[in-house]
Amino acid sequence: FMKKNLPVLIHLNMALIGGFAGGFAILNHNDLFGSAQTANMISLALDFGGRNDNLWLYRLLGVFVYIAGLASTVLIPKIFSNYHLKIISILVDVAAFIIVAFLPKDTNILLSLYPLFFAMAMQWCSFSGAEGYNSATIFSTNNLRQFITSFTEYFYSKDQKALHKGIFYGRVLLFFHIGVVISCIASFSFQSLGALIGILPTLPALGIVWLEEHERANIKELMTEKAKSA
Repeated sequence: FMKKNLPVLIHLNMALIGGFAGGFAILNHNDLFGSAQTANMISLALDFGGRNDNLWLYRLLGVFVYIAGLASTVLIPKIFSNYHLKIISILVDVAAFIIVAFLPKDTNILLSLYPLFFAMAMQWCSFSGAEGYNSATIFSTNNLRQFITSFTEYFYSKDQKALHKGIFYGRVLLFFHIGVVISCIASFSFQSLGALIGILPTLPALGIVWLEEHERANIKELMTEKAKSA
């Protein structure tokens, strides 16, 4: 079961981490979402249109931090490998949770989100899907769209592929929002230190990624041996 489902298991694990990060950011940073930049870019456009916002520089720098996270996912595999990208992304998540947990309470609300901006940008590109489906682990709008349209297709045509797709996206949504619930409990119980609870699901994530790479190496070795024997 583990070998067959490793890609799905790691994706669900990362969705839980993404849900935790998103929920924690909203609860502890004045309802600001730490996993995307849509709100920041809209705010910057509004400032360009004439709105007076004294946080515009923080927003602009936040966009560049997010861009740096995205760009790193292109450069790291060129230097190392996709396996190392996944490991590094998870470790960056750990670092972000630690930094956010111990930032001074009077830190600017946008500045304090920069670690999550960078970490979630990396996670988005490092864990982009499973079973042939593209699926974000850091927000859920497209996952919801795929879930609804797939099940609508299944109920209309009884297409088993649509059912399989709907179940996949449904599980991603479930684990993402389990992460949100955990972030709520952690925040109410430990305030900003509750970010450290987000480290717990990174431990099985590291283990599953290692297993996935180990299994891939075994398959490659087996294929090489078959090729030699042929």
